[in-house]
Amino acid sequence: MMFIKNKIVLIIVMLIFISLNTYAQQVPNYTQYLYNMQVINPAYVGVRADLSLSALGRKQWVGVQGAPETSTFSVNGRLNRGLGIGATFVNDNIGLTSTNNINIDASYTIITSQYSRLSFGLKGGITFFNNNLASGITVDNEVYASTTGNFPNVGFGAFFYNRKFYVGLSLPYILETPQFYIEENQKGGITIDKNLNYFLTTGVLFKLSEDIMFKPSTMIRYTSNQPISIDINSNFLYKEAIEAGLSYRYQNSLSAMFAVILNKKFRIGYAYDHTLSTLGGNFSSHEIILQVDFSFNRNTRWLEPNKCYF
Repeated sequence: MMFIKNKIVLIIVMLIFISLNTYAQQVPNYTQYLYNMQVINPAYVGVRADLSLSALGRKQWVGVQGAPETSTFSVNGRLNRGLGIGATFVNDNIGLTSTNNINIDASYTIITSQYSRLSFGLKGGITFFNNNLASGITVDNEVYASTTGNFPNVGFGAFFYNRKFYVGLSLPYILETPQFYIEENQKGGITIDKNLNYFLTTGVLFKLSEDIMFKPSTMIRYTSNQPISIDINSNFLYKEAIEAGLSYRYQNSLSAMFAVILNKKFRIGYAYDHTLSTLGGNFSSHEIILQVDFSFNRNTRWLEPNKCYF
């Protein structure tokens, strides 16, 4: 067992050093992304309610030293004339690296029909990082100097939705990050990332009975230097108060989700992930989310919040 644990730690450290040569922006993984959409798509700002707050905590590969841990807080609301504004804070820790990401999000919503809307969003902010690489031990006993710093974020997205369907496309991080540069590869200036993360999300709502709704959805994530990631989700909503379902991430993990919705405003959700790994051991992950939606019955161009279940 100790051999397996040490092997996993070594793999995590190796992945960090492999990233020294890719410079790709690292975007945390989420299981309950459907209720944390603002982090990956700024066009989602203002869609849910007049004011929406969300807090998420994720602990990946429980019991493995240096495994990823992520905390997220987001807030967004609606202004007049179709404008939405929000902010996100993401703390992500993996192995010897730690990042704190702060972003401001803004959206503009267009009325496309009586029951459909199209929104466009922009994201901008800054990421602070700390790479404690001096504490790492590699297979060839090389030592890297620890680094700290910050770099800017820019992203954009589009989101179309009605009461029974949605589709979104986004690039949440466009600029190249110097977080994993080593000294001989340092270069100045701000440039476009060569390995952009593209997110395509879509879902549909089926009313099976007066009390039960079926909510299949998917997310496709593409990065040029990594295998494509595909999530397939099947959730059931009972009396708009209890939600449960399963999620499959292609060649990666199988997840179970459960949530309780109180008074159509407060949502408490939990997700358990089991990684489909060939390394052995218990690669389980836990994720919990708390979401609060406030509706002030304002006359805006968005759809009624309690009629949109995404």
